[in-house]
Amino acid sequence: MKTLYTNFPYPTEIHDVVKLYFSDVELCDDVNADMSVVERQEGEQYLYAAIYGDMTITESVDVSGVGDLHAVRLRKRYVKIATYNLLVKLTGKSMPWGSLTGIRPTKLADQLQREGLDWQHTFTNLLGVSKSKTQLVADVLSTQGELHRHKDGGADLYVGIPFCVTRCSYCSFTSGEIERLKKYVEPYVDALCKDIDETLQFAKRRGIRIDNVYFGGGTPTSLSAEQLDKIMSHVTVKPVEYTVEAGRPDTIDNAKLDVFLKYGVHRISINPQSFNQQVLDAIGRKHTVSEIYDKYALAKKYGFVINMDLIAGLPTETYEMFCHSIDAAIALEPDNITVHTLALKHGSVLREQNYASASDVNKMVEYSHYRLYSAGYLPYYMYRQKFMADNLENVGFCKQGKQCLYNIGIMEEISNILACGTNAISKRIFAVENRIERSANAKDVMSYIERNDDYLNKKFELFSK
Repeated sequence: MKTLYTNFPYPTEIHDVVKLYFSDVELCDDVNADMSVVERQEGEQYLYAAIYGDMTITESVDVSGVGDLHAVRLRKRYVKIATYNLLVKLTGKSMPWGSLTGIRPTKLADQLQREGLDWQHTFTNLLGVSKSKTQLVADVLSTQGELHRHKDGGADLYVGIPFCVTRCSYCSFTSGEIERLKKYVEPYVDALCKDIDETLQFAKRRGIRIDNVYFGGGTPTSLSAEQLDKIMSHVTVKPVEYTVEAGRPDTIDNAKLDVFLKYGVHRISINPQSFNQQVLDAIGRKHTVSEIYDKYALAKKYGFVINMDLIAGLPTETYEMFCHSIDAAIALEPDNITVHTLALKHGSVLREQNYASASDVNKMVEYSHYRLYSAGYLPYYMYRQKFMADNLENVGFCKQGKQCLYNIGIMEEISNILACGTNAISKRIFAVENRIERSANAKDVMSYIERNDDYLNKKFELFSK
């Protein structure tokens, strides 16, 4: 299938579903396209017909008595259902997440429950989600418990460090190799310190409570200990949770860990991605497996809560090699293990190379979930991305009581975020109206430095409404 026609006002939703089956399909204005999805309105009822040759699937939804925003959500939901059901009939293949293409299945489950619906029945019988994925959502919500609730009057502080020591082949983040951008590092640190200062002063004036602090990237520990010390000295609040993505084992040393301890950091990441040297070399990771073990042992002495990331579907990693990575991570007993499914995102080297994910990625993910459950880890947050192998998901597992509050807040969209740094996105939750507004900083370092005041003003305007 090459072409898709739709008269629905939100064609992206339909296109996303069709691309689950036909990755190269294009939207077009030709009513004689290979596949058509059309909407017809009769009063407060919307009718959808998904058509391919002599196959037609129809769905309808009544939006009477609901607000405009909810009516739009229902229309999007049902047009996707019609499209998905036609594709299942056409191909004979079901997707693990059915007609869902959104990032946050757990958020949808919570919304359905608030609407008075049996969300698990809706997932499996209307949306086409498999029983195993529906159970995964239920387990995540159970582990989150009361943490899955918006807290009035607060916000999390995000601090972005857009530098890495090398760029991994799967990465699409707007971060750069620190040696290549060396002349911009100190100006960036200065601009970031100003951003943090003014943001915290604004929060204090507005009576906004800072709940959690999160340093992400890039790789924050690509900076020197002195640079990290300078930035952290400007974080003058005492959060409930303070997290730093140390990430790359080759960037971690005693001096940086001492800085974290000095400023009260609670959680760090040491991310192997794989425990197979062949795979690390293939993705441009530029550190050794032995460094993973060495830096993990070093960090454990400091008492930090530690997360480790692994990715299913990396180049050259077979099913057996991935199983070794999972087993090796579990043997170290970190507090959190996050299992990502490789996503071939725009801007990544693998995407540009037209890399095809391994055929057994689903088998890898199933093994990881089985082993983590068996070892006593609980799934506590989950999200999905476009272009993920086998239409799967990313899941964070934790030991009992070791949930990362920031991760839950951002993934479930229940926390306001005051964001500082390049490519950082501030977010304000209007819980009563069930909507979110955002303010994004510049994606590149130079624009952020030169227009720092403009982005500060936009952020403050968002939180002054």
